[in-house]
Amino acid sequence: MPESSSGRQLTGDDIISELIRNVESGAFKVRYTALVPCVFNVYLHASDYDQIRPIEDFVRGEAKEALNDHLAKLNKTSGLAIARWLGIGAGQQVEFKKLEPDWTLEFHPDAEERLRPGDIEVYSELGTAQRAEFGSGAMTTFITRKPVEHPSEPPTAGAVPGTSRTDRQVHGYLRYQDAGGEKTFPISRDQTVIGRGGKAFWVDLKLEGPPDVSREHCRIRRDPATGDFFIKDLSQYGTTVDGVEVPSSLDRSPQGEKVDRNIESPLPPRARISLAGVFHLEFEAIQAQ
Repeated sequence: MPESSSGRQLTGDDIISELIRNVESGAFKVRYTALVPCVFNVYLHASDYDQIRPIEDFVRGEAKEALNDHLAKLNKTSGLAIARWLGIGAGQQVEFKKLEPDWTLEFHPDAEERLRPGDIEVYSELGTAQRAEFGSGAMTTFITRKPVEHPSEPPTAGAVPGTSRTDRQVHGYLRYQDAGGEKTFPISRDQTVIGRGGKAFWVDLKLEGPPDVSREHCRIRRDPATGDFFIKDLSQYGTTVDGVEVPSSLDRSPQGEKVDRNIESPLPPRARISLAGVFHLEFEAIQAQ
């Protein structure tokens, strides 16, 4: 099967993770509802499309299952992080929902040859039909694109070798080493989700680490007003910062369900973050000029 020029083969899980990221990034707040995209057109490099095409129906089925699980998760936890991003107050009850009865997911080859092996470009819409209760007008179209690393090519201006390219302002870096060598991840969002990822577990930084690293291990949040960073532990085996344990933000209800208490700890401008004591990241914030 074809591999991307980063040396890692594109997987169905990569596609599902990008769909979940698109769902969160493309959410549209009304008043008592946050609509999420439910119509997706996924564009892939021709070689990746040829790889996916024979199992397209299977990947589509798994993706729909993962999207349903994630939508249920958003409503169960009140979608705290995405709710804050949408400007929803802590006490405000908002339901995350999709307009259509089912998810629509189509795969397409990149006929314009803009994508490279491993790249994923997702075009999404809130729905295919207008619904009177939400007013009229064209539905929102939201686009996300996930490029993979291409170490054989010269970096673009302002890029850091070994990182995914981004057009956003970079606020800091996470440096780490895995089986593929030394990596640098630019922090360009106000919230960065870190872990092994997986079906229904969208992460910004997907680590190729041992199973002690949780699928969603921790989150790093930047306060845009002050530029200060905070870290939240969501793992089973814990997170430390410079050897000091980060209090777990998770609590279990009497029914055994995990509840996020939204407990954060300050993150120094430079720090060593250890996940379950087995995977280490060097954090460095970029000081505002």
